[in-house]
Amino acid sequence: MPKPTTSHPAGRAAAPAPNAPPTVAGDSRAAELWGEAAKAMGTRLTPFSAPLVASFCLAVARLEDAERKIAASGLIVKKGLAVEVNPLLAVVERQLRIVRELADTVNPPASPWANRPAGR
Repeated sequence: MPKPTTSHPAGRAAAPAPNAPPTVAGDSRAAELWGEAAKAMGTRLTPFSAPLVASFCLAVARLEDAERKIAASGLIVKKGLAVEVNPLLAVVERQLRIVRELADTVNPPASPWANRPAGR
């Protein structure tokens, strides 16, 4: 019996992941996330779901970037003589909300946010 040449369960070649949209391709982390999401979604990634997945990837990349910057500078920052909460915290909150809403909408199986309760 010939050995199957593909890893697809039905023996058919899996469809290649579509190229990242230009908005995602400009951000290396978002493009990496796009590749992971496209691979995980497979044929469920359609022209209708692609913009949602692109928004998801961009939001995750922005969230990770803001978290990294907060870790470097701290939650409290000095502004002149006053001390205030780091303004990047608002970015984290907004991007996290976007990520959770899009995870509920698209539900990519590779998403660590897809199965978390939304804490609403």
